[in-house]
Amino acid sequence: MTDRTFDVNTWFESYRSAFAPVLRAQQEAMKSVERLARYQFGVAGDYLDWSLAQTKAAGAAKSAAELVAQHTDINGRLSEQLKKRAQEFTAIATETQGAVNQWLGEATAKVAEAAKKAA
Repeated sequence: MTDRTFDVNTWFESYRSAFAPVLRAQQEAMKSVERLARYQFGVAGDYLDWSLAQTKAAGAAKSAAELVAQHTDINGRLSEQLKKRAQEFTAIATETQGAVNQWLGEATAKVAEAAKKAA
């Protein structure tokens, strides 16, 4: 009867290699969540700036025509800023999708390699 000794290092190494893709996926997910949170914070700031500008314009306007002109200008600036934010969101989504696809490819390759070794 052969009695093998239990090798802790081998066990830990197999554990690390098995869960490395999961750890990487979690790291990539947290990066994406952070970017999305910063994006949302930026959009909230844009709306805060817009509302403060609207309030200042309402208090400083001397006539209705001046008020309308100021509101039109303020709304135009907000519209341009929101277009930039939409492009930024598209970039975040595209980069996140690329990271997920890369992770899936690497994980699939690792599983295929392990299956070849096992066969």
